Amino acid sequence: MSTNKFLRASLIIIGIVIGVILIVGATQPKSISVTRSVVINAPKSVVFEQMVRFKNWPNWSPWSRLDTSMKNTFEGNDGTTGSVYSWVGDDRKTGTVKITNTGVNGTELQFSFKLIKPEAPASSGILKAEDSAGMTKATMTFTNHFDYPWNAMVILTDLNKTIGPDLEKAMKNLKEVAEKK
Repeated sequence: MSTNKFLRASLIIIGIVIGVILIVGATQPKSISVTRSVVINAPKSVVFEQMVRFKNWPNWSPWSRLDTSMKNTFEGNDGTTGSVYSWVGDDRKTGTVKITNTGVNGTELQFSFKLIKPEAPASSGILKAEDSAGMTKATMTFTNHFDYPWNAMVILTDLNKTIGPDLEKAMKNLKEVAEKK
């Protein structure tokens, strides 16, 4: 095959791949979410205190339990918008993360989650505590955001398999901690 034919074939293949990514990206959502909940036999105020204050997260976070050598840092007025929880851990276990409180509304905490090392797309989350038949229903939702055309990768991402087990552990751990309070 001559160099010109090889170059032309390569450009056509690259053009097709780019076209497919653009078309798939136009048909896929720009974010995907996974949610896990648990009913806790504790007052809503106790459960929400564990959720809203980042200094409490190491008590129930599955990532803190996975990497007990991680170094935690807390900034700002804990429990209020703008406060930050960061950690530096083993790259193979927990990596480097920055979580920012982006809003507190009653018994709901909204946060941004940035996996710095290894780098990953921007994420956000919500932790919510609600009354449920004399107990408290705790819910955690985690959402990955993808800009166009990278949202084409959504078809390759299954948050239920990747982050779902971690959220289940978080809710189980939160239940154990809150019910002991």
